[in-house]
Amino acid sequence: MKSQPEAGTPAQIIATYAPNDQEWAEQFHAALVLADATEEQCIQELLDQRETIASSGQGAEELIGNGWLFGKQRARQIKTPEQLAQEALPVDNFHTLVLGFGLVIGAMAIGFGIWIAFKYGWMEQSWLYWQLACFIAGGSVAFIGTGFVQLRMAARFKASWRLALTTLPVAGLVVTFIFLVTEEEKIIPIPNFLVPVLGLMLAVGVFFLPEFGKEKAEASVSDAPYRAPEAWFAQAQRILRGRYGFTKREADLALADAKEDWLSAQQSGQSIDAIAELGAPNEFAIQVAPNNTAAMARRWALKNCVLLAVFGFYLYGQIEPMLSEGFSWWGATCAILSLLLITYYLSRFLPSKRTAHIREKQVALQQSADAVAERQDNV
Repeated sequence: MKSQPEAGTPAQIIATYAPNDQEWAEQFHAALVLADATEEQCIQELLDQRETIASSGQGAEELIGNGWLFGKQRARQIKTPEQLAQEALPVDNFHTLVLGFGLVIGAMAIGFGIWIAFKYGWMEQSWLYWQLACFIAGGSVAFIGTGFVQLRMAARFKASWRLALTTLPVAGLVVTFIFLVTEEEKIIPIPNFLVPVLGLMLAVGVFFLPEFGKEKAEASVSDAPYRAPEAWFAQAQRILRGRYGFTKREADLALADAKEDWLSAQQSGQSIDAIAELGAPNEFAIQVAPNNTAAMARRWALKNCVLLAVFGFYLYGQIEPMLSEGFSWWGATCAILSLLLITYYLSRFLPSKRTAHIREKQVALQQSADAVAERQDNV
């Protein structure tokens, strides 16, 4: 028997809509959820739209239009500046990043482990120490690099450098040690069946890690520490440079007018509450970001160049053994796939695609800026 929805849940509110409007309400609610609106925001929106529709005497579709499209539009309008800021980050917090990498590496170990086990035998020993070293090196660089970018985009510059400077040397020492103390073709003394088992343990085990990183992420968007103008300007500059890719000079220019007003007030002996006068640093950055298309182009080019470098390195890794050891269908297939990906990412540098990307990005940022401005006007 199907359980009844609890009082006050979105499901019960949707059930109170007119029968002909319930499908619309479900689409509207789904759009809000997929746009990461909170449950409280979803409930309030469902209540507000129900009241609007009921007072109009019209159907929801006739009055408002498609529920899915309207929900996507409303989600941006009702989100807080902190929620809008989260949209620009690769992941919500560092715990999610660790979870994602654990799943990816675990899945790779399962896939390659099963393939090697079928090819050479489940009880045989086929894995080499240099393969382990390469796996550690590649995984470490990918994880540390992604973590560095995530922390910088979250305006946590010191934490990003601490991560890079403490973990990269450790990974380098481990890889160097493996290469120095083992011979090139030395086999790791474990049966092939154990590799996919270890991969499964890693993929499942990351879900049992304790939560971490969320407290710092929440503190980073708190307004209280930035009431002093010096702290406000420093945080606003970090957000512009980290989240939106401004250079230091571009961030200084964006802050120039506000800083000039503050200095004038300071010279006249006035005491300023930066939050009251200028808004939160996060809100200011969201409103300034759409004006700098150069930063959008730089970040877009950097991302594509990184991917080109990765696939180019992998392509070289497939071609070089074939030139020295002979043709391999597996190596040829991987090389062709890498070449296709390289061609695709090179095509993204066409002026038309570059312009289209920047225009799309600017529209999205402008929508966030308009939502923040409307929220400030209504306060």
